[in-house]
Amino acid sequence: MISSSTVTILILGLLGLCSADITVPGPPRDVNVLIRAVTQLEENLANNQLAILHLLNGDPSDTMYERMSTMESEMQEDLRHLREVVDECTTLREDHMKLKNFVYPGKFFHHEGKDFYVNKEQKMSWRDSRKWCQVRGSDLAQPTGDFLAFKQQVLQLILPDAKSGGYEGAWMGGSDIASEGRWIWLSGTQLPNNFPWGNNEPNNNRNNEDCLVIRYKTDDKPTITCPENYKYDDHQCYSLVNFSLALTPAEASSHCYSQEAMLALPHTLDHLIFLHYFIYAASFDIE
Repeated sequence: MISSSTVTILILGLLGLCSADITVPGPPRDVNVLIRAVTQLEENLANNQLAILHLLNGDPSDTMYERMSTMESEMQEDLRHLREVVDECTTLREDHMKLKNFVYPGKFFHHEGKDFYVNKEQKMSWRDSRKWCQVRGSDLAQPTGDFLAFKQQVLQLILPDAKSGGYEGAWMGGSDIASEGRWIWLSGTQLPNNFPWGNNEPNNNRNNEDCLVIRYKTDDKPTITCPENYKYDDHQCYSLVNFSLALTPAEASSHCYSQEAMLALPHTLDHLIFLHYFIYAASFDIE
């Protein structure tokens, strides 16, 4: 049975962008919980196998051996069923992402437990953006957690289509429309005192700035700092993960998703060449 999940949508226009929570059929949210359960069950199985050896050394009777063999068989069967469930959930999640891309063509990224989507075909004012979202059963985005990290992800998606000297913006679900200078989210929650405003903001320029927007001038491209052991290329950060066992594409995708990342897919010849040499160079550091 496929459950329902909430998707946060970002609709990008030449001058603005809105975000919305749109409900579409989706896979269970607890895939990572199941994966952890499989890992734990595998560890328990290994521990039980050691326990069997110790017990047999103390009591090598046929009865004890039969009991332990039965327990091990039952655990092996439980593990097999659980792996099947994980594989099914992983497939559902991938199908879900394909469905979202089909219904709302654009780009997704993951932040603080939510999927965010960018549609580059819409250009609207803040109010029209909110109406667009509400018609689809949603509202403008009110991101939680690390807002700077969220902003950086939005800018990285905007950057490839930005025009030199122009502006790109992302409408957010915050404003001071109700009371000038008192910025609140649409939920009614006040923006934190340490909210990372831009330089000299908020300034209510021309008495006409009441809505929250992520914006940057394309001449001033955002600085992207990659974590340690990551490689930078074309406004993205890459890391090569070494696994002790071979993974299927679905398993690798699931791992990346659990780390709030995605599998690298070459979109140009230059990108393919970069990935090739990145993997080649990194392979010398893998034991």
